Amino acid sequence: MKKKIIVLGAGLVGSAIAIDLSKQHGVTSVDINAEAFAKFSKFPAIKTIQADLGDTTKLKSLTNGFDLVIGAVPGAMGYESCD
Repeated sequence: MKKKIIVLGAGLVGSAIAIDLSKQHGVTSVDINAEAFAKFSKFPAIKTIQADLGDTTKLKSLTNGFDLVIGAVPGAMGYESCD
């Protein structure tokens, strides 16, 4: 069954996760840095959203409607977003 997955962070780890999962699932990648999405040019199935993941109110609205949320942001930022 194809899942809707959102990957928070498009750095080295987040982009690898998004690329791998996009082979079998619908993937959306979120990062504050739009340049991080350049690596997805060969993977047009990956949707992208430029957003500040430090904004917890925005984060909650972004993740609504997904089957799985994967955090691939720096440790301190990930810890703060767990509220």
